[in-house]
Amino acid sequence: MQVDLPTIAPMDRWLARLSFSFFIIAAVLVWEIYKSMIGERGPVPQWRIALYMIATVMCIALGAMGVRARHRSNL
Repeated sequence: MQVDLPTIAPMDRWLARLSFSFFIIAAVLVWEIYKSMIGERGPVPQWRIALYMIATVMCIALGAMGVRARHRSNL
């Protein structure tokens, strides 16, 4: 008798592996946004700060998806 075990999609596997890394990258981006906004990085264009903010949100979302994939029960 053959039992079919649930499989994890390759994308979910990579998200689960890289979830903590996405949170670290998001923290670094927040630090860069902070340093840019207080003027410690010199003159920084506003589009770069906006791009950092978008990338931060995306990293947090990917990290959350990875945590969900890691802790998903395959019942």
